[in-house]
Amino acid sequence: MTIEELLQPIGKERFFDEFKGKKILVIKSKKNIFKDHFSWVEFDRYLQGIHMGGHDRVPQLQVVLPQGGKWCKKKDKKQYTKAEIYDMWKSGCSFILTLSEFLNKTMWEQCREFEKYYGIGQANIYCSNQANAKTFPIHADSTDNFLFHVSGKIRWHIYKEWAPASKQDKIAARTDNLTIDKEFELDDGDMLYIPKHLYHRVTTLSPRISISFHFNEQGESHQRYNRDPWLNWIPQGIYGSHTK
Repeated sequence: MTIEELLQPIGKERFFDEFKGKKILVIKSKKNIFKDHFSWVEFDRYLQGIHMGGHDRVPQLQVVLPQGGKWCKKKDKKQYTKAEIYDMWKSGCSFILTLSEFLNKTMWEQCREFEKYYGIGQANIYCSNQANAKTFPIHADSTDNFLFHVSGKIRWHIYKEWAPASKQDKIAARTDNLTIDKEFELDDGDMLYIPKHLYHRVTTLSPRISISFHFNEQGESHQRYNRDPWLNWIPQGIYGSHTK
């Protein structure tokens, strides 16, 4: 979907003039316009690949831990078995499938659309299996975020305060004296824009899938590379006609 379509009824011009970097934007949908971005079936297939054949098929998986913090499969020295990771899921830990814009063409194309206005970005998929699942505490991100709510119901808590732009100051900033500004619920097909540095947190009200598309600004030196094209590797005649 184009930026203009996603931002209706606000529209692209008004978004960049009135909301970009200034305040949140919630767009409610009467239908689930994000149902083709990612599904529970795709989530199941992804996690079935843990340790498949002794190889690391899901290196970017992260888990929000019950005691706080997160476990990163790629970076943490401690590694868990597939059964132990499944127990985390059953106990209410939220899972994050990072760098997931490559998992299907729909999300890849959505990233390309955002990158017409931002630098190269990525998609992180947040999945929880129950109400009151373990999620990240109050925090602020260093990039703009467009949250596509695919499935379930979640409550967002937006705070009045903004984190310092400096990463060093941001890490040192305290979050125990913040003031709630807005609270609202998202359903299937709703979208939320969160400007960078604005404090927020999430409460799950049911099993949910949410996709966070987040991007640095155009012109930043570490965002100078172009995204590789999406290529069709399926031979002609397999799964229907060959498409370019």
